[in-house]
Amino acid sequence: MADMRSRVIRIYQPWPTPVRAACYTDPAVLPEIDAWVDRLREQGLVPPDVDFVIRDGKAGPVGVLGDHEGEHELRPTGFLVFGRGRLQVLDESTFFGQYHDPARDEI
Repeated sequence: MADMRSRVIRIYQPWPTPVRAACYTDPAVLPEIDAWVDRLREQGLVPPDVDFVIRDGKAGPVGVLGDHEGEHELRPTGFLVFGRGRLQVLDESTFFGQYHDPARDEI
């Protein structure tokens, strides 16, 4: 179930199962995304070595997901996706090639 306190973390519909995801729309959302990753880790939904930090990039702040595979930068318009028991960073076109926002279907 989506975190009802947040407008950043939303449920997106499948292919093949729904996922929770956060879109980097503005630097102000990065602390909320960081807190979400902390909650997932504290709940045991992601491994203890998974971390999210905010760094200064060339074009402004970026989020960096660190896991056993290395570091993955979350850049503006990118998505941090939680599904199938793991987090991953996807660019906008890859994300919308796999998922859709049911709220957009109503437009």
